[in-house]
Amino acid sequence: MKILEKGRSAFLFGARGTGKTCLLDDSLHDWPSLLRIDLLHGEAFQRYASRPELLGAELRAHLKQTTHPLTLVAIDEVQKLPSLLDEVHSLIESYKGRVAFVLTGSSARKLKRGGANLLAGRALTRHLHPLCSMELDVDLSRALRYGTLPAIYLDTQAFEITTLEAYVSTYLREEIQAEALVRQVDRFARFLELAAQLNGEPINFSKLGRQCGVTTKTAQDYFSILVDTLICMRLDGWSHSIKRQLLQAPKFYFFDCGVVGALTGELRSELKESSFRFGRLFETFVIQEMLRRSDYLDLGLRFNYWRDKDGHEVDVIVSRTNSKPLLAIEIKSSSQPAAEDLTSMALFAAEYPGVPQYCFCTTPRAFTLGPVTALPWLEGLRLLAEL
Repeated sequence: MKILEKGRSAFLFGARGTGKTCLLDDSLHDWPSLLRIDLLHGEAFQRYASRPELLGAELRAHLKQTTHPLTLVAIDEVQKLPSLLDEVHSLIESYKGRVAFVLTGSSARKLKRGGANLLAGRALTRHLHPLCSMELDVDLSRALRYGTLPAIYLDTQAFEITTLEAYVSTYLREEIQAEALVRQVDRFARFLELAAQLNGEPINFSKLGRQCGVTTKTAQDYFSILVDTLICMRLDGWSHSIKRQLLQAPKFYFFDCGVVGALTGELRSELKESSFRFGRLFETFVIQEMLRRSDYLDLGLRFNYWRDKDGHEVDVIVSRTNSKPLLAIEIKSSSQPAAEDLTSMALFAAEYPGVPQYCFCTTPRAFTLGPVTALPWLEGLRLLAEL
């Protein structure tokens, strides 16, 4: 809202179900001068698809009827009609200081691929994520099993499982088929299941492509779709050398733990705290929380993982540039991680001495394990704002 109040326009991108429309409703419902357009409505889509210039005509008519100094124009799902952005661009130029646009969408992919006008810096880009620990006191067990998509996490009627299963189906139908991002939706569906099983693992694109019945290039493209539609976050291997980074297999973390469970078919299984599944979901959740904090606080942080030639790994390397790691972080779901759980830290420290080392875990209080400081995961996340 602060961006809009200053007369700046903005893109607001977020995966389906993160609450973009609800956020606009709550934030803008009492704005004195508002023009609202939802391109999910067939009638609105058809009107502007055939005559994009109608937007300008309607805005000019609206401006004649308002005395408020700033009119907000909110357009939902703008990626459905990229041609409308040329009209938006023209109106921003014509009414500087009098009109601000907020343009929501689930992805910029279709806009970029179609060569759409992305307004050349005239609109800032912001992302909306599922609910996070900056917004509420997270019930960790619930967040790991069902995720934190607002309609699901806040559900009081116990429909979490069926809603998540429907979400996955809807994503395939609306986000992939409707936007024509892939030609063979059945193979993409198979890919999604396997990608969820490999959540947080280094990806061998050739092997995964064979399992899905597609080429290596297609497997890479499928992951690009997940990243561009904000369904996955990509972590590359850390190195001072960009060339070495490119040679390391990337990891992909899904944006929501509940979606992972829906794709792997594990939603209906009990989630035990001592299980491997719990540990992997905890790692996913904490890494996504890092991304959300960096986005919402505008910290400009980069996240990688570190792996040596023998396969030893450190979960997250936090940095802002390629030359200097700021933090090395291991993520453990245990409340009492032991020194033997953190042997990779010593190997990383030998290669990159002087980098602060932390273990984010479920301990109720901080303690040290040699050079590594173990922190409650929420306390650890707050460190990011201090970098």
